[in-house]
Amino acid sequence: MAPRRVMCQCRGFSLAVPFLAALAFALWQKPLAAGDLDATNAIIATCVDGERAAGRSGRDCIGRVAGACKAMPHNAHREDQMECDEREFVLWSQLLQKEFARLEKRLTPRQREVLRNSQSLWIRYQSDDCRVPYVLFSQDQADFAGPACTIELKASRALQLRAWRDALGDL
Repeated sequence: MAPRRVMCQCRGFSLAVPFLAALAFALWQKPLAAGDLDATNAIIATCVDGERAAGRSGRDCIGRVAGACKAMPHNAHREDQMECDEREFVLWSQLLQKEFARLEKRLTPRQREVLRNSQSLWIRYQSDDCRVPYVLFSQDQADFAGPACTIELKASRALQLRAWRDALGDL
């Protein structure tokens, strides 16, 4: 029996994805207000390292870059606010990739296979779950709720992978 194909009837989502991808690429290429991307990413990485060293999850680091960016007077417009969210999205995406790679290096072949399968399922879940705001809300609301969902899920997954890596200890 052929798999059933489910079509997403997400208002605006098909337009939002290319826009977000283009914005992510532009942000990747241009220096950020707080410095270049690596320096800004260090803000989150340093925060997570400090939180983990203090025995905390690191969840307090979520929103740190976007919050500071949105608080700047010159970022008061809707587009500026979305750009702040996109910066945070890119930074957590990078940290997620790094944490996945760091954890994967410490695993046996069987463990890596299980982790990769889990990550594939997680990616699908994140994609499906963060499309929901585009169905539930107006375009203006969805333009903030969709990226906020993605940031939250990416950050949570990065922190989960970090916790697993920390739990393995030094091997």
